[in-house]
Amino acid sequence: MFDRLRRLMDSPLGAILGGAFYGSWATFANWSAGVHAAARIGFIHFLMSTGLTLAGVAIMNRLYHLARRPRNGAIIAFCGSMACTYTLLIGVHSLIGTPHILLTLAPGFIPTVSFCVVYPLLLLRHARQNQGTHRDDAMEVDHEVASVIR
Repeated sequence: MFDRLRRLMDSPLGAILGGAFYGSWATFANWSAGVHAAARIGFIHFLMSTGLTLAGVAIMNRLYHLARRPRNGAIIAFCGSMACTYTLLIGVHSLIGTPHILLTLAPGFIPTVSFCVVYPLLLLRHARQNQGTHRDDAMEVDHEVASVIR
């Protein structure tokens, strides 16, 4: 189940679905700015959400693998992806003149935090499973070597 969840989070389909939802919300949240402005804001938010979801996975993977220990990698991946995500979102919305930035970003905060927590934890879980597998393999080899030496 966790592997399927990680694959959906990695997939373009998951990114497009998330982007469509948040782009629609951004359009609704900024409707008071006029139809054209709201549609432009929604479309740009759709592009950013989709791109951040796809790039966020790559960023978290890269940041995760910078650390020597998996737990530190998960922490670095969370902090770095949150910083990157909100720097981009707030910066772009400021540049395009989004009138209700906080309202636009508010519904995505909990899912973004969840995504930035869950994905590094899935990477950590995967690393621990592989570490356990390698230990078992090493123990198996040790037992074979021990029997030859005796």
